[in-house]
Amino acid sequence: MIGLAGLVLITFLLGAAQWSAWLPSRPAVVHLIFALGIMPLILGAMIYFTPVLTQSRAPEKWSVFLPLLALAGGGIGFAGLGWDARLTPFAAVLGIAAGGGLLWWMGRRVRRMPGSPHPCLHWYRWAVLSLILGLAAILGTAFWPEQAHALKRFHLHANALGFVGLTAFGTLQVLLPTAANYHNPDTAIRLRRDVHSAVAGTLLIAIGATVFVPLSWAGLLLWLQPLVRFALPLVSTYHKAVWGWHRAGTTLAIATFGLALVLMTGALHTGGWQVPELTTRLFFYAFLLPLVTGAVSHLLPVWLWPGRDSPYFATASRRLALGSGMRTGLFVLAGVLTLSELAGAQYFAIMGIAVFILQILWALWGSLGRR
Repeated sequence: MIGLAGLVLITFLLGAAQWSAWLPSRPAVVHLIFALGIMPLILGAMIYFTPVLTQSRAPEKWSVFLPLLALAGGGIGFAGLGWDARLTPFAAVLGIAAGGGLLWWMGRRVRRMPGSPHPCLHWYRWAVLSLILGLAAILGTAFWPEQAHALKRFHLHANALGFVGLTAFGTLQVLLPTAANYHNPDTAIRLRRDVHSAVAGTLLIAIGATVFVPLSWAGLLLWLQPLVRFALPLVSTYHKAVWGWHRAGTTLAIATFGLALVLMTGALHTGGWQVPELTTRLFFYAFLLPLVTGAVSHLLPVWLWPGRDSPYFATASRRLALGSGMRTGLFVLAGVLTLSELAGAQYFAIMGIAVFILQILWALWGSLGRR
């Protein structure tokens, strides 16, 4: 998980620094971040959290090959977009294999557990299914090249909102109360109820973007319902626990509102009122960067010191959270500049990523040898 998180930060930094200057195409930049960085990290995170959600033992050693298989697929997909399109179907097959293997493993854990799994696992399983559907659409372009444009639009929305969105929002609803140290008694009920609205919204948005735009707007309304139900208490009931200049929870809360903003701007570009690249950049600046930096700042000490009994755990947690509100402000500013179609957004994103990488090094300084 630490290696995959580091890889994501590197791809973020490369993508922000050179959105398309040295890479062969704009889609290649997007896939550098998503396929080579985010996809393996998400699969690894699911493997990490599933034993907790199913009350089962630690993952088997072979499970590490699933995110590595996805990483290989992402690398081949990146090469296919940049240099040889004939590689793309092979990348899709590897991604489908990784997702299928993870679904099988999750189902096996559920069947062997006493009682029912935590409802967050339902979000994960639907997210992986969305990944498989999105990759199957890319595989379909090899057999129906005349439908390539429509299939690629379905792939984009199924993977961005389905795979990344469902995983992220399902995790946020569990992780944010933990990071901000507050208890929401409605979390399990809301997770169980809202997954159907988010999944249906994802499918309508993906299908609508492909064949009939009004379906996407209906999907947007369905997706916004669980987002609003989760976000409103963050500024009312739990605002004292969540918001602060030096809290990891602040960064995660910003990611929640960033996702809502991305959904609304996505409706604009689906209707032809906004260029798609703007929404893609906003997805990166306003949602993914706050999400990943907030999650890593909370989870990295847990990964390194699981028992939390080391004095380095508290030190690392404090150093990673220091200035998180101001750091996230750089990502928000990048998003504002993107929405305003002004130049320079990437420089603020670079500063935010660079500051966070330095904080990681500072947090780990002198401690790793004494783990």
